[in-house]
Amino acid sequence: MPNPVDNESLYDSIVLDNKRSPGRVALSGHDRKHRWDIKEPIGHGGGTTTYKGEQIAQFTAEFTLTRDPVQGLDEFADWEKFAAMVKAMLPKSGPPKARSIYHPDLAANDIKSVSQAGISGLVHDGKGGAKVTISFLEFRPPKKFTGLPTKPTKADPNADLKHEINDVLLPEAARPI
Repeated sequence: MPNPVDNESLYDSIVLDNKRSPGRVALSGHDRKHRWDIKEPIGHGGGTTTYKGEQIAQFTAEFTLTRDPVQGLDEFADWEKFAAMVKAMLPKSGPPKARSIYHPDLAANDIKSVSQAGISGLVHDGKGGAKVTISFLEFRPPKKFTGLPTKPTKADPNADLKHEINDVLLPEAARPI
């Protein structure tokens, strides 16, 4: 994983479908959580747990945009194009449109594809800058179900005992004395 001190520009933005976001981004909530089925007995301590798989990640990206005429910087103009691409992720009908995403912190938690879950309005800071937040929902379709596993073909571990009971002991017990 790249070092944020040596590779600061990698951490300043996200890359959505090969398009770098304008402004500076701060991610939050991009944890990788897991589902567990916990069964606790009534009146006793302890219990059992069954692993049920990874949860779909939900996280936010907060973008800080600036306009500085002295430096010739206007991230708002670039934001309009980027926001249009994000808004286009919501379908008018049918399934959501997922886009590939990259940020080193997302990659560390194996988050590679997202759908848009919401976008805030611009919140201006009165100094020529603004913040805007996008909520993302990880897109990871389930793996195709390939059918039920076949029954194991292992030999019966009690076959020798059953043979002795059925073929030796029962006939012997049935003989007249």
